[in-house]
Amino acid sequence: MSKFKLAPISTAILLSTLGGAAWAESDQLNVDNQEMEVINVTAKPFDTPVSSLPGTVQIIDQEAIAAQISVSADLSGLLANLVPSYGPETQMMSSTYQGFRGRKAIVMIDGVIVSNTLRDTSRVLSSISVENIERIEVIQGASAVYGNGESAGVINLITYQASEEGIAFWSQAKIDGSIHDSDSIGYQLSQRVSGTQGQFNYLAQLNWRDSGTLFDGEGTQIPSDPAGRGGQGELEDLDALVKLGYLFDDDSSMALNLHTRKLENQLSFARKTVFDETVVVDTSKPFTGDAPYSENKYLQFTYHAPSLGGHQVNIELSASESENTQANKVLTQSKKQAARIAAQPLRLPREQDRLTYGIDYQVDKTKQISAKGICEICNVEQTNIAPFAEYEFNQDDFMLQFGVRYEHFDLDVPDYLATGRYGSTPYSGQTIEGGSLNYSKPVFNLGGVYRFETTEVYASFSQGYGLGDLRRLRSIDVPEVEQYDDKMKPTEANNFDLGYRGQFDSFSFDIGLFYTQSERAQSYVDILDQVIYGTLATIDPRLVYDQSNTLNPDAIDAVVSRDEKTYGLELISSYAINDTFTFGGNLSYTQGEYRHPTKGWVEMNNARISPMKANLFLDMNLNDEFGGLLQVNYVGSRDEGTEIDLPLPQNGMWGTFNGYSYYNAPTESYTTVDLSLFYQSHFGRFTLGIKNLFDKVYRPAYAQMGSGSVYGGIDLPSDPTLDQLEGLVRDYAFKDSYNAQGTTFTLGYQVYY
Repeated sequence: MSKFKLAPISTAILLSTLGGAAWAESDQLNVDNQEMEVINVTAKPFDTPVSSLPGTVQIIDQEAIAAQISVSADLSGLLANLVPSYGPETQMMSSTYQGFRGRKAIVMIDGVIVSNTLRDTSRVLSSISVENIERIEVIQGASAVYGNGESAGVINLITYQASEEGIAFWSQAKIDGSIHDSDSIGYQLSQRVSGTQGQFNYLAQLNWRDSGTLFDGEGTQIPSDPAGRGGQGELEDLDALVKLGYLFDDDSSMALNLHTRKLENQLSFARKTVFDETVVVDTSKPFTGDAPYSENKYLQFTYHAPSLGGHQVNIELSASESENTQANKVLTQSKKQAARIAAQPLRLPREQDRLTYGIDYQVDKTKQISAKGICEICNVEQTNIAPFAEYEFNQDDFMLQFGVRYEHFDLDVPDYLATGRYGSTPYSGQTIEGGSLNYSKPVFNLGGVYRFETTEVYASFSQGYGLGDLRRLRSIDVPEVEQYDDKMKPTEANNFDLGYRGQFDSFSFDIGLFYTQSERAQSYVDILDQVIYGTLATIDPRLVYDQSNTLNPDAIDAVVSRDEKTYGLELISSYAINDTFTFGGNLSYTQGEYRHPTKGWVEMNNARISPMKANLFLDMNLNDEFGGLLQVNYVGSRDEGTEIDLPLPQNGMWGTFNGYSYYNAPTESYTTVDLSLFYQSHFGRFTLGIKNLFDKVYRPAYAQMGSGSVYGGIDLPSDPTLDQLEGLVRDYAFKDSYNAQGTTFTLGYQVYY
């Protein structure tokens, strides 16, 4: 067993994630013991101790996960509660605008990248059932060894391992619903079998879920798909995981993992937008057409040799597919194939040092079809080759890490039809000649950790480089892709982290500061004024408006590419009051600015920056049989952006409406309380989870973005054409305004045998 004197710090990071110790099936960890097993991070090719990573690292263990999923089966909600830098939950199938330090995160499953950076659908956290996940690693910043494009960090979801001896079974059943109506009742079943026979090991798990309808804190039914992006109500979910492994006589090993999941809403009724209020269920109008669904598959092969040609070697091959739709809207398909070879010399001149090097190869093919059946982004193929090397220098209590990665991207775009989805463009409806675009750049990371007796100081600098979302191709303003090179430049990011982590007796903590400076970073912005003016020009030729005076004149398909900076603070801490109670929590504060083409540096909008967020918990381990967790979730308010004057015509003349642009309206704070309890009997474990304990009525932060904007208050003169325009504009403002769920319960039973 590997030992290290600062292991309690790593353990503190693990425990402070959410307490959760009371949920453990095994013996409790003794955080006062100074000789403990090192906690390793597996997102890199070879296991790395947390104390050797010069940045903010968070390990969410199985006990913390179990405490959360006894309340809700939503993975994005789990991360929102436990990871300070992750945005507030949306209560949808989609994690739209659920940012990570004001940016995005690369999501992996057992080291396989499942994020779709070429055309983000915000469904990546729906790729796998949370019931399969044993551990979650959250690593901020970039590294030469794993890379992360232009994103802010990596979330690695690690699935359960096979039982080490014989054959073992695990069964689980759950029933959930709202306290307001029996139509909300849903069911969950899970079955796992695993074992080891000689040198062969295996695991198979099947999860099924069927959810009911949704209700807010007043007992009013919420649309099962509140924003047309896929919802948590009336949801059918089928998930299967198979893992096979073989250990050779020389301790080398190979493994094969297969996984598939499909989620599909079975919607009964359509949604209806109520101006000045929220989206409601339209019981007079049964839902017709195609409901949102999400289907994900991946296959992974790994081979590990502890000694091959004087090196420790890892080889990984993977293939993945995803298909996602919105309600009667866009279909997005993605296929990826990837390979990685990584090696570590077994001997170096300095035995305490470590060198890792290798190469990554990935092909990503993405297609998007519009609601009209038009292939807007047709089989765009990106090939990424990235050799890398990272050296770790260790001297007594000091560690210094330096890495370099050479990113090379080849983008192949076939001929396609330009759609100009948001307003007209010069080539809307015309065939664009395809072509190839190439990008390459070396990126570096440098960081260090200084270890005191019970604490550590860490600092790091890292760079990211990636192309990002390709939706700009839909509104191309040139006839050939290769002429579009200047508007398809990759994002370049410089990340800085500084932190202090440690443990004093029963108190553990990790506090970190971060700052990121990016060139050509992408953001979604308000272009509704451009759409309005384009529409009006066809209605009344007397009206002329200078498009350069619109809110975001540099926007292409509602996306801008601007220089920006994000910065903030994160805190995780816990205090073991005694053997029975542990108190702790986390806190995050993030801000950001981008360079506007006419206004200089301005504050980022709510689509990128989350309000201040905090989570407090009390972990209760009352005895060997009974325990629980009480948590308070706070999402703060966010001040409004600068008020704008929106000129609009009134009877052939210009008038002005005053208010906030979309994404920039103020958001209101809210606080919710969750409770989870367990009872461990001789014949299984019973759990009860209650979400939103006090039945609070509120709208998630995402649902507040548009309803407070200037568009929600537009009141044009009575005119058939203007009435239609007014309705469309106000519908846009309120269509994503929905209430969160009221009090829900989850009653579960699980047994190992």
